Amino acid sequence: MKTLCLYYTRTNTTKEVIEAIAQTIGADVAEYTDGKNRNGFLGYVGACFATINNTISNVSIKGDINLKEYDRVIIGMPIWAEGPCAIGRALIKKYGNEMPSEVYYVVTHMGDKNDYMAKIKKMDNLLGRPSSGQVSIRTKKNDYIKESISFAETLVLEN
Repeated sequence: MKTLCLYYTRTNTTKEVIEAIAQTIGADVAEYTDGKNRNGFLGYVGACFATINNTISNVSIKGDINLKEYDRVIIGMPIWAEGPCAIGRALIKKYGNEMPSEVYYVVTHMGDKNDYMAKIKKMDNLLGRPSSGQVSIRTKKNDYIKESISFAETLVLEN
């Protein structure tokens, strides 16, 4: 099964998670971005503002990627202000029709793992269909790489 792991990252944590998953399952990796610098405190505030106000950013996938060449896509994105990041939502909205039937979400966050299914449903609504699966990975005070690999191993067992 040919898999593409996509990620957006502000602090490189989501990138680390997605790269661990991709390495475990032998997937390709690509970054998606809105081209804005969201580093530092002001970048974080702007990111939270975009998420709270449901601002959909312009987004593109870096590299020469044809989503139709893949059987499965795994989308990694951070949770900001208790919602899926605006850039991740923009990716799903813009490219959802081009994505294969199997789409998985990997959401990273520093908070507790409470009610992320409501956030997943919002992403499914943008995708226009239910996702194939998801995982919520808490990155603060947690071995998030080990948890990422555990999730990836479940994907290997499904094949």
